[in-house]
Amino acid sequence: MRCFADLFVYKFLSMKKIFVIITFCLLSSSTGNSVFAQDAIISGSINKDSISVGQPFVYKLTMRVPNDYYVEWFNLKDTISSQIELINVGDLVEAPVDNNNKEISQQLTLTSFDTGNIVIPEMGITYSKSQEDSLKITLYTNPIDLYVSSAVIDTTLSFRAIKAPLKQSITPKEVFPWVLAALVIAALIWLFVYLKKHIRKNVIEDVKEQKSLIPAIITARKKLEQLKNKNLWQSGKLKEYYTDLTDIAREYLEGQFNIDAIEMTSDDILAEVKKLNLDDRTFNKLKDALTTSDLVKFAKAVPTLDQNENSFVNINGFVENSYSYYQELERKKAEDEKNKKVFKEEINNKNQEKEVEI
Repeated sequence: MRCFADLFVYKFLSMKKIFVIITFCLLSSSTGNSVFAQDAIISGSINKDSISVGQPFVYKLTMRVPNDYYVEWFNLKDTISSQIELINVGDLVEAPVDNNNKEISQQLTLTSFDTGNIVIPEMGITYSKSQEDSLKITLYTNPIDLYVSSAVIDTTLSFRAIKAPLKQSITPKEVFPWVLAALVIAALIWLFVYLKKHIRKNVIEDVKEQKSLIPAIITARKKLEQLKNKNLWQSGKLKEYYTDLTDIAREYLEGQFNIDAIEMTSDDILAEVKKLNLDDRTFNKLKDALTTSDLVKFAKAVPTLDQNENSFVNINGFVENSYSYYQELERKKAEDEKNKKVFKEEINNKNQEKEVEI
């Protein structure tokens, strides 16, 4: 009879072990996330369990995870709940715990304007084994109780009537510095504009006066000689050479014939020079030099050695020939003025003789 009882107990224990094993396997397969979640730990704590209404307190959120895990830390808004308001968010601090784990923490400065027992709600942080892992787990902190006491009122003091806000009018003494500062700034701006305009005007007049004192032909001859001595095209500086060469011609035309050639294109210059009625040979010298210059400066053409030399000769010839033409015009103009004067004097003399006869 005893043997039968022992056998019954043995079988009962065997069946119980099998049942425990089966139950454990089922739980493991159905709650695989729970097993995975044990790799991470999250906690929240506060530095005091009671505060006065509106008094700040520190809530520290800490999470411990393996080093290679990816953590999606939440973004906080102005409030944690209807009873908890967020004042400040501290920096996210990450520090190693050991060779396999790290700890991420953040301090939040909170407060509450409700009184009595309030609850700091649970906060959840999501993480996964890697950033690409679709299986994401969220851990939550435990809710924390906090007692908020009302403001302490000294009942020994007598009651005082509530005073309305005082209206403070702006006095002239307060306005005067601002008005004075505005006037000083306005005066400085006016002085700056005046001096800039005046100085610029004087500089322009000085330049014009200097140009008028030195004949354009003298300036052009001097600059052409200087350009020749630079040997620019001989050293491969073609663009600089043709720029200087045509600038000499432009300045000469402006000083000698009052043509605003410095601001004109080559076509505009030729159109204005055409009005001077120069001979075709002189006109074509300027035209050929300007055409070659435009090809070099804008089309990146590479002229031959003869073209480089001929361009200088053409500009020099144009300057000299046009100046000779200008001198001839001035001579004829002076002669015409003289003839008009003589003719006028003769008429006056005849009129006087007639008056004497009468």
